Amino acid sequence: MSYKIVGLFIILFTFSSYVLGEECYQSADADTPSKRFKERSAGAAIFDTKTGLTWARCALGTYWDKKNCQNVPERMDWDKAHDIILELNNQQGGYIGFRDWRLPTLEELDTLVESKCYGPAINSAIFPKTPHIGFWSTTLDKYARQGAWLVYFHHGSHYMGNKKYEWAIRPVRK
Repeated sequence: MSYKIVGLFIILFTFSSYVLGEECYQSADADTPSKRFKERSAGAAIFDTKTGLTWARCALGTYWDKKNCQNVPERMDWDKAHDIILELNNQQGGYIGFRDWRLPTLEELDTLVESKCYGPAINSAIFPKTPHIGFWSTTLDKYARQGAWLVYFHHGSHYMGNKKYEWAIRPVRK
């Protein structure tokens, strides 16, 4: 009986960040303090005053309802991600009012990582409901022809992914 209780405790502890949401170390200074970001397009886009980049507030496939990101993020392979961005820019009125969206570089995507948080490792006040999955960048792997880099926002680490696998995207513009 006691083994079952210990086993249950281990399982609950291991997966608590998925159930309970983001956890942040309060004693650490924020890498991405909320005051660094300004809302654009009725809050659906976020301007980063440090980098000069404007980000879609919600992952592609979700939408901003003026309070939160709603729906389930789309996942797509690397080639389709590029095609979708082109389609968004070419639609009537663009995407969130702009026509110059693109996929971010690994370096740009990394500027959103909040190292004092995990589950997800991002400022959730600015980028709410960011899924704990990988997000594509345009940065190619120099050794693997089928590889491109992504940021996995559960803990903010970088990974090289096969371009045929499906991950989320967060459009950016300069």
